[in-house]
Amino acid sequence: MENGNKMTTCKHCGAEIAASAKVCPKCGGKNKKPIYKRVWFIVLIVLLAFIVIGSIGGDQSSSPNSNSATEETQITYTAYNVSELMNDLDGNALKAAEKYQDQYVELTGRLNVIDSNGQYISIVPTDSQFAIIGVQCYIQNDEQKTAVMDMSIDDVLVVKGKITDVGEVMGYSLDIDTVSKVEN
Repeated sequence: MENGNKMTTCKHCGAEIAASAKVCPKCGGKNKKPIYKRVWFIVLIVLLAFIVIGSIGGDQSSSPNSNSATEETQITYTAYNVSELMNDLDGNALKAAEKYQDQYVELTGRLNVIDSNGQYISIVPTDSQFAIIGVQCYIQNDEQKTAVMDMSIDDVLVVKGKITDVGEVMGYSLDIDTVSKVEN
């Protein structure tokens, strides 16, 4: 180590050379720093880290925007009488399923069944005293259950919700959003 120069070993031939030498005087091999010790590589890694952190932070900051868009989405209910649904089902069950499946509806019908466990009610057409197949409406919460407790068979109801199933044997299934009695 003369004159304060640092010495290193040539990666190619193993000879001792000055650390500042670009080329080995013995074999002519290039004396480069490893790629991970080069300035441009370190800058590149730092930039990539900022990009990754920024994109993670960007996803989190965009989440509230997507939530506010969901909150602004209002459900639009299409009004029908249960008679309309049953006539469509009797005419062509496949077509009725295509028309009503997963649709948000506001149905007017006559209360026909109140489940003793409070899981569902059934409404049928108001113009048919002997109808047994209609729309089975599933109660979703205690507020709806309390409202049904004040109702009686043959009351005319307005039920809002989403039709979840359509079948030619069992009729329609609906998840209730709101249920109320029509006052005469």
